[in-house]
Amino acid sequence: MAATFFGEVVWSRCRAGTEDDDDDDDDEGERDSPEDREVRRQLARRREVRLLRRQTKASLEAPLLEQHPCSAFIVAIGANAVAFASSFVMNSGVWEEVGRAGLWNEWCGAKAAADLAPAEASCIFYRLRSGPSVLLCQCSCYVAEDQQFPWLEKVFGSRPRRDVQVTVLTCRHVTDYKSPESPGSLPTPFLRALKTRAETEPPGCPPLEQPNIAHDLPAAVLSFCQVWKVPAVLYLCYTDVMKLDLLTAEAFRPALSSQSLRGLAQDVPQSRECLKRLAATDEVQSNIYT
Repeated sequence: MAATFFGEVVWSRCRAGTEDDDDDDDDEGERDSPEDREVRRQLARRREVRLLRRQTKASLEAPLLEQHPCSAFIVAIGANAVAFASSFVMNSGVWEEVGRAGLWNEWCGAKAAADLAPAEASCIFYRLRSGPSVLLCQCSCYVAEDQQFPWLEKVFGSRPRRDVQVTVLTCRHVTDYKSPESPGSLPTPFLRALKTRAETEPPGCPPLEQPNIAHDLPAAVLSFCQVWKVPAVLYLCYTDVMKLDLLTAEAFRPALSSQSLRGLAQDVPQSRECLKRLAATDEVQSNIYT
């Protein structure tokens, strides 16, 4: 086993084996029928990650950050992070859509990427019109483990630039937080930060304590940036409410002091009112009795 950058323990496959084991693997592959192989091919095609042009089904010809070079890239993942970005970041300027990701998996939508209408995408990329060097991604869908690397390659490219500042915002349930205290005694929500070695600026909140780790797409983005020496910081909000929640969304406010977000939120009272409207709309839509 080996410890990774985020502290996970990864069990490496034993390289010792017998010829019988290899023969069993070969026999299993030979027993696959053409129908089984076709089903796997269709499933693989359905799970493809595609980056689409604005309001179309046409794929982008190059990775997003190569077509739209930027100095700051903000990635909001999950309902509360997306609501915070919409209210406190995007509310302070005019943003235009530059692309969207189309993907399908068992936890995200019922259509394959090729069948998604432009309005159905739940991972959208925006550019600040007054400052085209700032890009923001709102991702409200789940990106499965086998889709994370394709997502990264289609967004960052195979050799990402090191002069871009990446900021990731996301939430985890407080029961995932490892601490001597019981989860019920922790004052939620609270914010922690995890950054790459290339990130020299101190984050706007306490660092994530060991042995806590990042998960899913946020961890993949930070790992990718760590490998390519890209300055990046992950702001991880621990909460006991995973749906859109005012307190949880506002818990990201210390991140506004970061280099990527500094100066974007200019009218905090107006942003809070915008957040309240988003929460009220979400509550109405999720109420089965209305």
